[in-house]
Amino acid sequence: MNLKYLSYFIKVAEHENFTKASNELFVCQSTLSKSVMALEKELGTNLIDRTSNEFRLTPHGVLLCEKGKYLLDMIEKQEENIYDMIQGNQGVLRIGIPPVILTAYFPSIIYEFQKKNPKIKLHVIEAGANTIKERVDNGAVDLGVIIFPFAYPGYHVVPLASSFNTLLVHKSHPLAHKDTVSFKELIYEDFLILDNTYMLHDRILSNCRNAGFEPRITCESSQWDFLAEMVSLNQGITILPHPITVRFHSNNIKRIKLTDPEFPWDIAIIVKKEKYISSLMDSFIQFSCEKVLSASHLSYNDYQIETPSLDINRDF
Repeated sequence: MNLKYLSYFIKVAEHENFTKASNELFVCQSTLSKSVMALEKELGTNLIDRTSNEFRLTPHGVLLCEKGKYLLDMIEKQEENIYDMIQGNQGVLRIGIPPVILTAYFPSIIYEFQKKNPKIKLHVIEAGANTIKERVDNGAVDLGVIIFPFAYPGYHVVPLASSFNTLLVHKSHPLAHKDTVSFKELIYEDFLILDNTYMLHDRILSNCRNAGFEPRITCESSQWDFLAEMVSLNQGITILPHPITVRFHSNNIKRIKLTDPEFPWDIAIIVKKEKYISSLMDSFIQFSCEKVLSASHLSYNDYQIETPSLDINRDF
């Protein structure tokens, strides 16, 4: 069976349209049509019902689409496995990390991992956690780092670190004398928050709404240090992860614990379950966990990771 023709057919079936499939594959419609007909001739059966006014697969077409996806996925994984065994501890690893998490945890991890593995090239993509998830989904990155809560039926998830989010106010703010503040007390505040590419953005809005109000957002930014600087100038309040806030040194800022609800900041590494887990990926996950989790006396083996494939059954 011609695997290129099979991949073309599956793409047409997924889009239920030759034009959309040709646009995605960057091939002309006539090429797609000829490929599908060649596949039908080889198999001796019709795959598309051409008597219907709407796009419709025949029963054999449905079967081939389902089994063909499995076949192509298996071939891709075996190909990656071969490269993995031949190349060994070298190659390129693409990691998606939100800038806030990158600053808080990964400078030393990346430096020490590359020092230990000089033949490995780490390509770090900085983006908000929501964007990172999308890039894990479409294969643009091999590993992603995200923030909980995270629905993960289709992912391997490795808990990495646990902390909490902190309220930052100016030292002259009426709340500055308090040790804890509930979300209900923030109803009349001007919020300076990370933009909607960050999961923290959505969580802040959700907590405010659960407290009975819509937050008055006066500024959104992708830069945590800019938001902290704005607070130091008494332009509003912000909520940032504690490991980040301690990096900003200003006598004009007061850090306050949030309550009602508690506001944890838990991060994890994610990989799609269909993706082949190379020894390089597994090595980086293990190294990161051992570096970060050693402070909490947890080991990499606590998370039930098997080599060379990842199998994580533990709930976070």
